[in-house]
Amino acid sequence: MLSAFFDSVLDLIVTTSTDLPPDVRAAMKGAMGAEHPGTRSSQALTIIAQNIDQAAADEGAICQDTGMPTFEVRAPRGADQIWMRAQIREAVARATTLGKLRPNSVDSITGENSGDNLGPGTPIVHFEQWEQDEIEVKLLLKGGGCENMNAQYSLPAELPNLGRADRTLEGVRKCILHAVWNAQGKGCAPGAIGVCIGGDRTSGYLHAKEQLFRTLDDVNPDGRLADLEANIMGTVNTLGIGTMGFGGNVSLIGCKIGVLNRLPASYFVSVAYDCWAFRRLGVRLDARDGSITRWLYRDPANPVIPMIDQAGFARTGREIRLTAPLDERTVRSLNVGDVV
Repeated sequence: MLSAFFDSVLDLIVTTSTDLPPDVRAAMKGAMGAEHPGTRSSQALTIIAQNIDQAAADEGAICQDTGMPTFEVRAPRGADQIWMRAQIREAVARATTLGKLRPNSVDSITGENSGDNLGPGTPIVHFEQWEQDEIEVKLLLKGGGCENMNAQYSLPAELPNLGRADRTLEGVRKCILHAVWNAQGKGCAPGAIGVCIGGDRTSGYLHAKEQLFRTLDDVNPDGRLADLEANIMGTVNTLGIGTMGFGGNVSLIGCKIGVLNRLPASYFVSVAYDCWAFRRLGVRLDARDGSITRWLYRDPANPVIPMIDQAGFARTGREIRLTAPLDERTVRSLNVGDVV
């Protein structure tokens, strides 16, 4: 049987949690170049860049919220999906034990944490059968803060400050802008969004999330959607939300839109918001033993270039220096926006 499957999935989990893919790194590098030095967004991006590099170097989690693990698995005919699901669950539990995933599975009634990221509904594993003779496993780790910023609209609808959103691409555009504006910095901007036009409420959210498996630099094969994606990116990045809501020139690093057929009486627009810690990777596996034949989204033969010189970031002279341990008076003296 697939003797290397467990180790391959564990490797995928660890790498996804600790090392951002090259397309996300490139987008964040571009965001750094777009902000004015010394601004809050510029300093926040510099700290984020240092964090990205240190996480990869030390194989530590990029963010303390390692998110909801969502696996998309495509397997050939005859593959034992029950066994593979069990192996994926064991790999998630092992990654949690190793400290690469935070225990994130909480009983919704009692509030009790399972401690191993296993429980009803966690992790999420979707299977699809395909004609190829290899196995593909993709993983998305999406944190709770950005998950809270997801949104779904039923058109037509009246949107504050945007007016009526009809069942048109212009109406869809208004919904997306409304969702991103409402997110502000609460979704850990600059973010990336996946959008679904149509479907029902369930399939719409699922398809929106699936758009996050596209690379940030791809071009939508549907010209209408490609134009809408470009329009959204251009408009959102003039809104001034900036990194973590501090204000700035870059509020979004990606917009990916898909479409599903719908019922005549329904017209849903579903938006899945992901944060700057856009943790998404994948692997192709040998169907005979489960070993990794190649990585998706990254090429281990071409090491990534560090995001930033680790010497630090430009100082403004307005930083506040704190000395541990902190007392209550010191903490209360701080104001929103202070750089410490």
